[in-house]
Amino acid sequence: MIRRAASLVPLILVLTTLSFAEEAKPKFDLPKPGPDGKIAIFNGKDLTGWYGDTTLFKVDNGEIVGKTDKGIKQNEFLKSQFEAGDFRLVLQIKLVPNSANSGVQFRSVPFKGNEMKGYQADAGAGWWAKLYEESGRGILVKEGGEEFVKKDDWNTYEIVAVGHKILVAINGHKTVDLDDEKGATSGIFALQVHAGGPTEVRFKDLQLELNPKPELTTEKK
Repeated sequence: MIRRAASLVPLILVLTTLSFAEEAKPKFDLPKPGPDGKIAIFNGKDLTGWYGDTTLFKVDNGEIVGKTDKGIKQNEFLKSQFEAGDFRLVLQIKLVPNSANSGVQFRSVPFKGNEMKGYQADAGAGWWAKLYEESGRGILVKEGGEEFVKKDDWNTYEIVAVGHKILVAINGHKTVDLDDEKGATSGIFALQVHAGGPTEVRFKDLQLELNPKPELTTEKK
């Protein structure tokens, strides 16, 4: 028993060290909002304020690009070094091929090494604009926005989280309107390259508003 317990010490130290390394990422102070209350959370030049596998995630032509030519065996995420509670996030996303998969994590935390745990506004054929809880309850809203997607082109994604209210819209069409008492109320953001075959996903014009009203600003009336 003594030997077995002693043998666990190095493993515990390794796990503790890995856990600490994840938590030790320096916090990034968000820029001040502009006159319209919006904060640019990507500067268009480099990955300041974000961290992840830089063999997969790069900046190209003023866009965040997650790309794998041969595919990957596990999900990978570009994670924010800042978090938010109540927010509105509007961004542009383009996924090629549309049969691949990506998504935008929010109110999330790093989980089991490369994974994330928390809400995801999904992206990909059969998944566009659905609400998913990564490493948790799975699909929370099954109806998506497939019919509104511009395949292999830019799409406007809006995500609003205020208290337990979650709203999602794709290209001005609301797909999620959920009151979820079980969900997290704060956390970080992350951009996903899903496990599987070759994928290229691009993000640009990421605009964040803090403490907004629980409404969609891009929704077509």
